[in-house]
Amino acid sequence: MARGKAMPAALGRIHPRYLTPHVSTIAIGILATVWYVVVNSLSENFLFDTLSALSLMIAFYYALSGYACVIYYRRELTRSVKNFLFIGVAPFLGATLLAFLFVRSVSDLADPDASYSGTAVLGLGVPLVIGGSFLLLGAILMIAWRLTHSTGYFRRRGFEAVPHEVATAQVAVPETVGAPSGD
Repeated sequence: MARGKAMPAALGRIHPRYLTPHVSTIAIGILATVWYVVVNSLSENFLFDTLSALSLMIAFYYALSGYACVIYYRRELTRSVKNFLFIGVAPFLGATLLAFLFVRSVSDLADPDASYSGTAVLGLGVPLVIGGSFLLLGAILMIAWRLTHSTGYFRRRGFEAVPHEVATAQVAVPETVGAPSGD
């Protein structure tokens, strides 16, 4: 997303030797460490509630990613049985399972007794409130970034599909910049 200018450009920098997104890896490592230290100092039960909330966000994100895979590669699905199974059926089934687990977890975590802390916020379990708050914060940040940064990333019209030449590895893709060369 940083390379598409949907996030700060620094987060998309690739380390020349290790070929990893080093700035974003370091930033997330620092945020995770600070989060752990602060939350663990408050309460170990609250830390476990935040981990339960994290499972909600992971299920949500990967379910969307699975459906996006099927949509993005939709023109390739009928080209072979392999394509149909591995870029159609498998991601769709995985996304559907994760969407089901997300809904089931929301239902389970709504019960305050299902949380480690056993406390309620607005009648809901703490993990559900944390997970929902972060999903809402993500949506707010996405909208704020879109409104304040004039990039083409958020202005695409309709669904895009991968070109056949790219899907069949007949041409190089510009997004692979920084990957090891075949030389």
